[in-house]
Amino acid sequence: MRKYTSSSVFALVFFLQIMACSFAQAPKKLPDNGGVRLPYIIEGEDTIPVVNLKQVSIEEINPDYLKELQAYYRLRHNVIKVYPYARLASVKLQEMQRNMASMKTEREKRKYRKSTEEQIRKDFEEQIKKLSISQGKVLIKLIDRETGFTSYDLIKDLKGSLNAFFSQGIAKLFGHDLKNEYDPEGEDKTIENIVRQIETGQIRF
Repeated sequence: MRKYTSSSVFALVFFLQIMACSFAQAPKKLPDNGGVRLPYIIEGEDTIPVVNLKQVSIEEINPDYLKELQAYYRLRHNVIKVYPYARLASVKLQEMQRNMASMKTEREKRKYRKSTEEQIRKDFEEQIKKLSISQGKVLIKLIDRETGFTSYDLIKDLKGSLNAFFSQGIAKLFGHDLKNEYDPEGEDKTIENIVRQIETGQIRF
């Protein structure tokens, strides 16, 4: 496995540890002959027309369908929420690999890694910490999609096996699994479809 030279991805991965509808209908235009006479009631200074509507039968909606629909829109919301962070992980990783390739000393590289991680924490820590457990799970999957490696492997490369072990233990307490892999043809097919809609501009932020 190739080695990663950026702590910025670890900063993002580490933070993981931590139908009501209303309908309005436009009023019909009054006839040119002066309108329609309706019964009415008076409430204070208001005159309220009384209209008797025909009874309409509404077919009962399958509750299982509603649950599936609600689950889809929750997932869609979560993907839209965390996708930018997964993209950031990939972009920052590539950026730092390019920059560090020209650095000659380990001291220079360590200083650059530290300053970059501090900037990442400053810019995104509070936002990442506010993610829900479900959003954290999606982020772990999308980090794998964008970087090609699981969050566990990234931490292992960046901080070593011991840190990866303890990070996984902490993540488990919050319902996460840093070893989760992205499966676009299987259980993550819906996520993949949503991401592709984002990438093609069908879903806008």
